[in-house]
Parts: sequence; structure tokens; C-alpha cells
Amino acid sequence: MNVADIMIHQIGNGALMSLGAHSFASVLNAGEVEGLTFKARILPFRKNGTRAAQPRIMRVVITHNALDYYDARVIYAKGREMVTHYETTDIDAERLPRIMLALDFDGETALNPRVL
Repeated sequence: MNVADIMIHQIGNGALMSLGAHSFASVLNAGEVEGLTFKARILPFRKNGTRAAQPRIMRVVITHNALDYYDARVIYAKGREMVTHYETTDIDAERLPRIMLALDFDGETALNPRVL
């Protein structure tokens, strides 16, 4: 099993299905598997800070860092620029599925505080 397969197993099918996760791929660094990336359906923020009514396809990138934790970043393209919807570092394996599940939220923050 490589790092990407382990991450999929740790996140779990429930959290992945809640995000509508698809297009899974490994993140490579110098030929070594360093993480997992996939596309997810997430409600973006509007300029006024409220959530849009329709989800946007966003890229979720999770990498394994040198401290043996995970870093996560959720990004999407808006025109010619990349917008960061959410970013965090040093997630332990036990919190990873909860953070992924918390991304499926329509409130004022990027993560659902009730899930965390």
C-alpha cells in the first residue's frame, strides 16, 4: 500500500461520498508518492462572505509531511487564478476524516464546527 491508498482508507468512504469525491490520483514528489489528490463538490464563498447555492468542483490535496502528519489544501480555479478555499497543516490521522467531513458545510466558515 502506498501513502495515497492509506489516506483513502483513513478518510473512509462516508466522508469521501459526502464530498462527492472523484478523480483520485497520487501526489508525487521526486518520483515518490507523497499524498493524495481528488476532486470534490464544495459550496464556495461569494465575495460578500455567504455561500453560493451551487457547489463548485474543487481540488483537495493532502500531503504527508516530515513530522508524520498531513497537510491539506482545497483549491479551485476562478478565471486564471487559483483560489484557496481552505488550508491547514499538521493534521493527525485521527482528525483527517473529520476535517474532510467538515468541508461539506454551508455555513459562514470553511469547516463545520459541529463536526470538529
